[in-house]
Amino acid sequence: MTFTNDQAFHALWKRIFKERGLDLSQYREKCLKRRIDVRLRATGVDTYMEYMVVLKRDPSEYDRLFDVLTINVTDFFRDSSTYRIIEDKVIPELVSLKKKQGKKIIRVWSAACATGEEPYSIAILFHEILRDRIDDFLISIYATDIDEKVMKKAKKGEYEAGSVSKVDEKILRRYFNCNLKYNLKEEIKQMVRFKRHDLISDRPLVHLDIILCRNVLIYFSRDQQVKLFDKFYEALNRGGYLILGKTESLAGKPAGLFQPVSIRERIYRKK
Repeated sequence: MTFTNDQAFHALWKRIFKERGLDLSQYREKCLKRRIDVRLRATGVDTYMEYMVVLKRDPSEYDRLFDVLTINVTDFFRDSSTYRIIEDKVIPELVSLKKKQGKKIIRVWSAACATGEEPYSIAILFHEILRDRIDDFLISIYATDIDEKVMKKAKKGEYEAGSVSKVDEKILRRYFNCNLKYNLKEEIKQMVRFKRHDLISDRPLVHLDIILCRNVLIYFSRDQQVKLFDKFYEALNRGGYLILGKTESLAGKPAGLFQPVSIRERIYRKK
């Protein structure tokens, strides 16, 4: 039986789902093909059918494929202007609200956290803002990703100089042990909990005050984006914050669920 290129492509992502549980059906096809083609060239094959033979012959190729399918480019305080608003407005307002409500629990979700720089950056900001009042609150930062390999690296809290290039020298001295690499201190690491999670197929976390889902939604179809925004809305506490990447935005029905805090920085608040 002869397959067309599109039929072979769909057969490939069905094989990936069957063998490894990664559902690619809701991702943008053009983006997927571009990334998978990287591995076709690397393994010296020309078609998706030939690549399926490679995967069957060498199961370790799945790991190399997942490396190009998942988006793991990040660093500490990426997009500094976004973090300034989080530091100056989002966290202070959230802390003030919790005090008025007489509540101590604060829950943050860093979705698609990659190697952990984002959730650790948020943990540092909470320490910077609260200082000796940090123990007045029970702060949990949940960091999830579909790629278990990068999360294993994230749990170590160990980074090269390039990852901390945007970090102020005072922050480095306060929260990192600096030798050949930069190792986060335990007070920051213990605030973050890592867990494998598929944004599409797994149930979202609940009772959250902040959700960060940055530079990920652009890889999903518009229909899937709308479904995710609905999930995020339900997952957030009243008045909770949703923070997207700078190339992402709310439009249509999802825009009616949130009010903008900073349109430029893509920060919104649940209505």
